Amino acid sequence: MPGRSLALALVAVLAAPSVVGCKNTAIIPGTEIPDTPDNRELLQVIERFRTSFVRQDPAGILATAHPTYYDESGTDDPSDDIVYEELGPILRRRIAQLESVRFTIEYLDVYMRRDRATVNVWIDATFRLKPILGDDGMPRFPPRVVPKQDYAKFELIREGDSWLITKGI
Repeated sequence: MPGRSLALALVAVLAAPSVVGCKNTAIIPGTEIPDTPDNRELLQVIERFRTSFVRQDPAGILATAHPTYYDESGTDDPSDDIVYEELGPILRRRIAQLESVRFTIEYLDVYMRRDRATVNVWIDATFRLKPILGDDGMPRFPPRVVPKQDYAKFELIREGDSWLITKGI
């Protein structure tokens, strides 16, 4: 089968530059994302979002959002869409319901085109909700733990020298 070995050798030769090219590309530690200034900045913005969420800091989360922020909340129902002007009050209300947060993000890939970027991630989080109190101040319902494990997508736009989130909070 000399023809087959020649074909395999040809495939190996043609594939070698891409393998070598990938091997020499620096990646951001803990990810498979190429280490470029833009990629680092994008991940830093999402990390600021994540750490603000863990600290239960709605103002810190809002600081990562762009004024054009718009999210359909993953549905076709326009009644649950979120615009920037509503984001602050929604964040304050939802954060006030939290007792504690565990929130990790695994960065999967980054796509960038001019001043727009998309960052795909895997979210692994647990939210412990505060107990619901009765009129007497005693817990009517105990604290509830809500796990979240899912793929998510952040969309960002470059504003001057920085990136801000336009969708995904």
